Amino acid sequence: MRVKTVIVDDEQPICDEIEYLLKQHIDIDVAAKFTNPVEALDYIGEQGCDLVFADIKMPGLSGLEFAKRLSVLRTAPLVVFVTAFQEHALEAFDTPAVGYITKPIMEDKLARLMGKVRRLIERIPQADNRPAAVSKICVTAGGKIIPLDKSEIALAYVKDKDVFVRTKTNEYMTALTLQEIENILAGSNFLRVHRQYIVNLDMVREIIPWFHGSYLLRMDDCRQDEVPVSRTKTKVLKSIIGLK
Repeated sequence: MRVKTVIVDDEQPICDEIEYLLKQHIDIDVAAKFTNPVEALDYIGEQGCDLVFADIKMPGLSGLEFAKRLSVLRTAPLVVFVTAFQEHALEAFDTPAVGYITKPIMEDKLARLMGKVRRLIERIPQADNRPAAVSKICVTAGGKIIPLDKSEIALAYVKDKDVFVRTKTNEYMTALTLQEIENILAGSNFLRVHRQYIVNLDMVREIIPWFHGSYLLRMDDCRQDEVPVSRTKTKVLKSIIGLK
């Protein structure tokens, strides 16, 4: 079995080094390398893979947050952390990572780690037996069910236990939970900026400074209401959009 692998590190030479070492393992297919973790999320969400090597210290999105966001995918890959910092080891195992390897990468340590990875992959059902990834968000209007493309969605939110989805032209109710919507949208350019809101970052019209260093987002949707960003999500948002 070929193991489709993605490498993510903000330093291109490290990506190239990992690829070189993995080429010695004939069952490993390095499908892509990224220095931008957000771009890697988009690729994996659309193309899928079996295994990811990810640096922990990355600008824009840390390896720990990156792994957590991968874990909600319907066919989440195995994650191995690559780090120069030993102190991150225990923290790494609080995420879905299956292991870690420190820099500089030694061939013998990588070989032992790959043995563990192969044993884990052998237990995963083959892709043909896995359910297809959901590509639409189903909403209701006038007693009819309407499937929306992900790109049409500006935001999703919950109010009084009901879940709503907005586009540029309409607002709909959906039977999905907000968590289910977040799972479907994982890997795309969506971010859960608050426990009640998920937004399409491509449809943010304005970013408005708010209390305690947080922000409000005015979306390019049918209402253009202001969406709050929680303090815990402010740093992630700033990193993703390059806001200083």
